[in-house]
Amino acid sequence: MLDGIVDTHAHMDDPCYKDHLSEILASEKAKGVFRIITSGSNLPSSRASISLAHTYDLLKASVGIYPNEAAGLPDDYIDQLRTMAQDPQAVAIGEIGLDYGYEQRPAPEIEKPVFHAQLQLAKEMNLPIVIHDRDADEDILQMLREFPGLKGTVHRFFSLPKYAEQFLDLGYYISVGPQITYPHSERLLETIRLLPMDRLLLETDAPFLPSYQVPFPAYPSMIEEAAVRIAEIRHCSPQDVVSQAKKNAETLFSSRLFD
Repeated sequence: MLDGIVDTHAHMDDPCYKDHLSEILASEKAKGVFRIITSGSNLPSSRASISLAHTYDLLKASVGIYPNEAAGLPDDYIDQLRTMAQDPQAVAIGEIGLDYGYEQRPAPEIEKPVFHAQLQLAKEMNLPIVIHDRDADEDILQMLREFPGLKGTVHRFFSLPKYAEQFLDLGYYISVGPQITYPHSERLLETIRLLPMDRLLLETDAPFLPSYQVPFPAYPSMIEEAAVRIAEIRHCSPQDVVSQAKKNAETLFSSRLFD
């Protein structure tokens, strides 16, 4: 068993966990999970993430509007997010970004202003961001360049390695998880080969990203299998991978992550 697993992106407010969350988190802790950041994707889930982080010591929260939730927001959505982000259990603004690969997505002219407003909020509050990027690398990178000094991570990274290099050049982290155990993940393996180990974060996007051939849902402890695969590529131990990723998480999200 590995020790000190930090899942930097999960959705523990998902209904699939609701009836057994206390037991699930106790089991995850026994499997070496040290901290989980449960991520908001809209205003209700952001509030739920804050509430869960106050209830369970294994959890911290991020708050934000996922790009596919960008349409029809209330006029005061940034004010609502600002209030939530002031909570001591909140460690980031996220998940936020752009999504050009989902059929039912809002138009880019709807997504972009919401992303930009949340980048401004993160800068104002000096909080890192958690980026959702699906087929939108060029536009996301262009917008991030408008906010030099902003910190963050690209979650569930699966873009081309050339984009990983550009995010790294801007100072961002790259977060990966059990998708690295899937077939046809060659370009992600290439990214892992070029990625400085001090820019690696681990996640499961639970419940959405279980290990290969493992039934839904995902659990944060499945990071262990990802760490084994990364260790094979980087010629180190799985515990080395987990320990470095934990250190990186503390660097990005600050000591508040472990308070």
